[in-house]
Amino acid sequence: MNKVAFLTTIFPVREDFLIDFFDSLSKQTYNKFDVLVVNDGFKNFINVKKKYQNLSITELTYSDTPAKNREYGINYCIEQNYDFLIFGDIDDYFSENRVEECIKFLKLYDVVVNDLSLFNENSIYEKKYISNRINHKSIINKEFIENKNIFGFSNSAVKIKNLEKQLFDNQLVAVDWYFFKQLLQNGFSAIFINTTLSFYRQYSDNIVGLSNNNGEYPLWWERRKKLS
Repeated sequence: MNKVAFLTTIFPVREDFLIDFFDSLSKQTYNKFDVLVVNDGFKNFINVKKKYQNLSITELTYSDTPAKNREYGINYCIEQNYDFLIFGDIDDYFSENRVEECIKFLKLYDVVVNDLSLFNENSIYEKKYISNRINHKSIINKEFIENKNIFGFSNSAVKIKNLEKQLFDNQLVAVDWYFFKQLLQNGFSAIFINTTLSFYRQYSDNIVGLSNNNGEYPLWWERRKKLS
C-alpha cells in the first residue's frame, strides 16, 4: 500500500467526466498513491478500473448522503494509516503535478489548498481564480475561514497525522467548509499554493458550482453568514 491516498466520491455521472478525472491522475508526475473511490450508485465501475490499470484504485461501495459519503471515505483513510490525503471531485481534473506539489507542502503544513481554474464545455474561462484574491504561499488562519472559504473537496489536501475520525451531520451541505473550519480551529496549519491547479467544472447539474452575478463568478462556498 502507498502512503498517499487520493479520495473521491462517485455517483451516476457522464463518462467523459470520468475520463478527464482518471486521465489526469494517470499522468501525475508522482505516481505512488492509491485512488480511493466511494461509490454511491455508479454502475459497472469495474470497467473503469480495467481501463486505468496503471492506477491503484480501491472501490468502496457506500451509499448515503453526500456528507456521510465524505465521512466514510475520510475515516477509511485514517483507519488505513495513510500519511497524506488528497481530495478530488469526480467531475473535475488536475494538473499533472498536483500530487507532487501537495506532498511537498504537506511535509511542512497540515493542510494545503491549491488554486482553481474554471471551465465549462467550451473552454477554460478563468485561470488561477483564487490567486485574484490571495498570494501564493499565503497562510490561511481560522479567522479567514469564519466568513469565507477557499477549501473545497477538489482543491485541498491534509496530513492525516493528528486527524481524528469525522462525524458529519447527515444533512450537512457545506461539508468542506465545516471540515476545514474545524481543523483550523483545532490548530492545524494551512497554506495556499498556486503552483498546481484543480480544474473546476461548471455545468447545469453542478448544483454547488458557480453562479454568474453581474458578470462575476463568486465561489459557491463564499458566504457572509458564519457557519456554526
